Amino acid sequence: MTEPKITDLEEIAQTDSRGAWLMTYADLVTLILVFFVLLFSLSKMETGNILDALKSFEITIGNETPKTSLFDIIDTGSLRKRKKLDQLTGMREMDVFKEMKSFIRKMSLGESVNAEFTEGKIVLRVEGSVLFRSGSADLLPQASQILSDIIQIIQNNPQYDVDIQGHTDNRPISTPKFASNWELSAIRATTVLRYLIENGISGERLTATGFADLRPIASNYSPEGRRKNRRVEFVLKENQ
Repeated sequence: MTEPKITDLEEIAQTDSRGAWLMTYADLVTLILVFFVLLFSLSKMETGNILDALKSFEITIGNETPKTSLFDIIDTGSLRKRKKLDQLTGMREMDVFKEMKSFIRKMSLGESVNAEFTEGKIVLRVEGSVLFRSGSADLLPQASQILSDIIQIIQNNPQYDVDIQGHTDNRPISTPKFASNWELSAIRATTVLRYLIENGISGERLTATGFADLRPIASNYSPEGRRKNRRVEFVLKENQ
């Protein structure tokens, strides 16, 4: 049997290696696709969740044994910038919150209106008794002055949308108008929303939600606690 010539072996080697670039190209396309899918996912996540997700995944590069975290591969500069932006946003909201507190003191609203900064949101809390009679969703005459001052706060801060939230105590209600506290809290919230729209606030900035007695801020076992739980809250969230 004749041995293959050296030139024949070279031709075989060249033939076997011609398709190798296709595998490399396919791997590259796959990695690029994964990268863009990851970027899209990151755009929907909060900064803290992104960092946790990146640290939890590892991939192997080539045939090497050591594993490299995705956190080490992806440029995290944009993530750090977003985290810094979140911090600046929080500082800006704190400044707005302080201005609102000052306005509330100036307008002598302290007894009926309270402002809180919680979970990155500004909350204006109004006792239900200064807006509505017990078991009613019709605004009291004196409610107009309080709501006018709140309207001024909202107008002075157009960067915020407002979710108007109605809350009740845990005492059940059943009347021809309100089958339960759900209806009472929701209609109170929409009554306030309608008043704000009628007095110059764009409806695009407003939502209304009723929570019945599910989010108490005090004990329902005392008259004082139930009084605090009957309230309307204005939750200010930076508009998109």
